[in-house]
Amino acid sequence: MTLGKTQRWSTIVLALLVTGAWMQTAPAQTATQFYKTYQAACAKATKVDDILPFMTADRKKQVEATPAAQRPQMFEMIKMMMSMYTDVTVVKEDHNADGSATLTLSGLDSDKKKATGKVSVVKEGGAWKVGLESWSS
Repeated sequence: MTLGKTQRWSTIVLALLVTGAWMQTAPAQTATQFYKTYQAACAKATKVDDILPFMTADRKKQVEATPAAQRPQMFEMIKMMMSMYTDVTVVKEDHNADGSATLTLSGLDSDKKKATGKVSVVKEGGAWKVGLESWSS
């Protein structure tokens, strides 16, 4: 192999290695970013199936166990609960030893009074999923 060909191949290999290293170190989505994506999906959802990909396996099983005729009612209840709090922001993200995260939320209740919430976000199959969410005002 001539010196010119060796340099070209070396440049190509180096470019591939650098590109591969960059792709592997791209930042993963945080629990907070995931929760914001989940909120946006809930706002746009027209049926419960639209938000199933965001739910933990346990919650998804509960929804799927609901008879098809009752799912629209379940979806309306979920939407009602999601709309009870407005101006929701994540004020703290705590990481747990098991890889899950607990998000502390702030928002306004239906009377426009300050409310605080907690939501558990867990990794399942390498992706974040929404677990239990609770609020108090």
